[in-house]
Amino acid sequence: MTLMKKARLYRGQDYARLRSRCLSARTLFKDPEFPADEGSLGCSRDVLWKRPPELREEPRFLVDADRFSAVQGDLGDCWFVSALTAVTLNPELLVRVVPRDQGFSHPYAGIFHFRFWQGGEWVEVVVDDRLPVTVLGQLCFSRSSNPAEFWSALLEKAYAKLHGSYSALDAGKCFEATEDLTGGVTERFLLADEELPTDLFSIMVRASQRGSLLTCCVPSAKKSGTDQTETGLISSHSYCVTGVRRWKVKVPSRWKSYVELVRLRNPWGDEMEWRGAWSDNSEEWGLVSAEERKRLEVTAAGDGEFWMTYEEFKKRFDELYITSLNPQNLEDSARQRLYTLAEVIQEVLLYPEKIKSGHQGTKKWEEVNYDGSWVRNSTAGGPPQGTSLDLFSSNPQYLLHLTEADDALEVEDEAEGQREKSEKGTCSVVISLSQKNRRVNKLELLTVGICVYEVEEKRARSALSPSWFQRHRPLNKVIFKKTRTVTFRLQLHPGHYVLVPCTAWPNKEGDFLLRVFCEKAATMEENDEDARILVVRDEELGDSTDGGVGGGSGLHQPHDLRDVFWRNAGMVGHICARKLMQALNTLFSGQLEFSLDMTRSLLAMVDRDFSGTVDYYEFEPLVFSLLRWVDVYNRKKNQETKTFSGYDWQLGDALRELGYQVPRRLQGLVVVRYGDDEGNISLKDFLMATCRISVMLERFRNHSGEEDEQATLSLSDWLQDTLYC
Repeated sequence: MTLMKKARLYRGQDYARLRSRCLSARTLFKDPEFPADEGSLGCSRDVLWKRPPELREEPRFLVDADRFSAVQGDLGDCWFVSALTAVTLNPELLVRVVPRDQGFSHPYAGIFHFRFWQGGEWVEVVVDDRLPVTVLGQLCFSRSSNPAEFWSALLEKAYAKLHGSYSALDAGKCFEATEDLTGGVTERFLLADEELPTDLFSIMVRASQRGSLLTCCVPSAKKSGTDQTETGLISSHSYCVTGVRRWKVKVPSRWKSYVELVRLRNPWGDEMEWRGAWSDNSEEWGLVSAEERKRLEVTAAGDGEFWMTYEEFKKRFDELYITSLNPQNLEDSARQRLYTLAEVIQEVLLYPEKIKSGHQGTKKWEEVNYDGSWVRNSTAGGPPQGTSLDLFSSNPQYLLHLTEADDALEVEDEAEGQREKSEKGTCSVVISLSQKNRRVNKLELLTVGICVYEVEEKRARSALSPSWFQRHRPLNKVIFKKTRTVTFRLQLHPGHYVLVPCTAWPNKEGDFLLRVFCEKAATMEENDEDARILVVRDEELGDSTDGGVGGGSGLHQPHDLRDVFWRNAGMVGHICARKLMQALNTLFSGQLEFSLDMTRSLLAMVDRDFSGTVDYYEFEPLVFSLLRWVDVYNRKKNQETKTFSGYDWQLGDALRELGYQVPRRLQGLVVVRYGDDEGNISLKDFLMATCRISVMLERFRNHSGEEDEQATLSLSDWLQDTLYC
C-alpha cells in the first residue's frame, strides 16, 4: 500500500486520454458514467445543469483554499464538507485529493479528476463540470466561499459519482470522509462514555499540532433530550475542529489561570454559531488581551467558526473523531505514538520513500494489510459468543508475527511538566478493520469486531479449531460496532497472534480491509494451509484384480466393472462421455444419477492423453475414486439433517480425507459455486467440486516440482488446462 503506486481508474476512465480526445474533437466532455440527469441526483428535483463558464465570466478552479472555503449546500452531507474543511488545514493532503493539473484556462475541455482512498487503494474519479443549479443560477449543493471558485463543488460531484448519486451522500459519519480523503485511521471517542480518557484535551492538542484531522458531531434532539438550536448548535450535525488551545486568562489567583478552548466550524459557513461562553461576542474575551485575541483569530465575521470551552464541548457534542495522518519527521511521530491512536501510519502514507530508505537515526513504521471477505454459509461465522464455536472458527484468520519490542521512549509533556515512559518490552499495535464498498453498493453497514488471540511460537500455520477457541479467550475487549471502521490499540509482547475479523451475527456477507500498524518489523499472513495434494492411505473399496465391486462399496448391488465397461465400449476398447454416463448410471443405479456435463468433467479428470475417451485402465480408478468420494460424503454429512454443510469443518475435513488440502477462502468459493441458498452441498455438487479440485491440483503439479508453490506455464497450456476440466 504505497501512494507512489498509480491510482486505479474508476470505471476505467483515464483523465489524460479523455481530455486529449475532447481537445482533438474540440468538444467539451460529457460523462456517460454520471450523466446530467435525475439518476445522478438520486431524487426528483427541478434543477438545471450548468458548467462554471456559464455561471461566471472568469471561473477559477482553486485560488486559495483554506478552512473557510468549503460551504455546505442543500444536501445533508455536512459530514463530508466538515471532513473537507479538515483536509484544507493540510495543503499536502489537499493536493493529493485535488490534483492541480486542471482548470478553466486554455485549453479547456470540461473534464476534471480527483482521488479518493477506497478499500486499501487510491481511486481516480473523472467527472465533467456540469453542476446542478437552481433556476436562479445558484449552485444547489456544495460551493466555495469565493463565488468564482469551483473545486469543492466538483470534488463533491466526484464523491457523489463514486457513491452512485448525490442523494447517497445524504447522512453519514465524518470519519468515513476523512478516511476516504486521506487513507488514514480514525480513533472514535464517545464524549459521554465513562471510560473517556482523562487526558483527552491533551490528545486533541497534540493531534491538532501534528495535523491530524479532528471532526465531531452534535447528537440528535431525540438522543440528547434537548433541542440545541437556541444555543446556536444544530442537532444531528457535523462540525470540524479547527483549533485546540490551553490559554492564559486574567483572573484572580484563586481561580484557574488558564482556560481550555476548542474552535469549531459549522460547514454552513454562516451566522449559525455557538452563542454561549467564549462565543464570538461573549464577554469572556475580555479576560484575554487584544493581541492574544488576534493570535487566536477571534472574529465576529459570521463565518460559521467559533470557540467554546472544552467542558462545554464534551457536554454539547457526543462523538469526536481523530483521523491520524501527518507529514512530519519519524522521530516526532514515534514520540507522539504514546498519546493518540494510529500515528504510526502517517509517514507510511505520506512519505513511503523515507520509510524505505531507512535513514539512520529515524524510526521505521511498518504496515501490513489483507483484503478479505465474509462469505455466507462458509466464512461468515459470526461472534465467539452466543453461537457455535464451529461457526466462529470458520471466520477468516490472520497470523501476525511481532518480532521486536518498540524502543523505550521518554516523553515530556510541556503543559503538565511531566515525563512519561512507554511500557518496556512491548509493541504498540494499531489494528483497523474497514468494511469495503458498503455505501457505494447501497448496502447497510454490518456490525463488526476483531478478536485477538496469542498462539504458541512454533505452531504450524493452520486454522484454529473450535476446540482451541473453547480453551482460549481473546486478549482484547471485543466490542462490536455498526460502523465502517473499527480501530483500536493494544500493547503486545513480541510473539505470534491470530486476528479474527468477524460480524456480530453469522452469515452476514461483506468485504473488508484489515490493517495493522506497528513500529518494528512485523509480518501478517493468512492463518491457513496452502493448497496441496496430501499423501493418504489408499483404502480399496473393491477387488481390482477381478474387476468386481461388491455390496460393501456403497452400491446397491454387485456389478462386474469389466462387464459394464465392455458392454458400452464394444470392439473399440474405449468409451466417450455419453457411454461413460450410461456405465456410471448402471453402477450407481438407485443412488446417484450422472448428467452428461458432470460425466464430461469426470472423463477429463482421468483422460491423460486428451483423447476425449477412456479405456478400462482409466475407467476402473475413476469408479473407485467415485466410490471413495461418496463414502466420505456420507460419513461427513450431518446424520440427523442428512445435509453436508459448506462450513469449514465438514467440507475441509472431507477434502483432506480425500487427499486435497484447500485453503478456507477457496472453500468459500466452493460454497458460492456449488452450495445452495443455505450453504449445503448436495452429493452431485460435492463430486463435481472434488473432481475440479483434483484436476487443477494435478495439472498444477505437472507444471511444477513436487514441493513448489509456483508453476510456470504458457498461455496455451493455461487455456488447455482450464478449458478441458
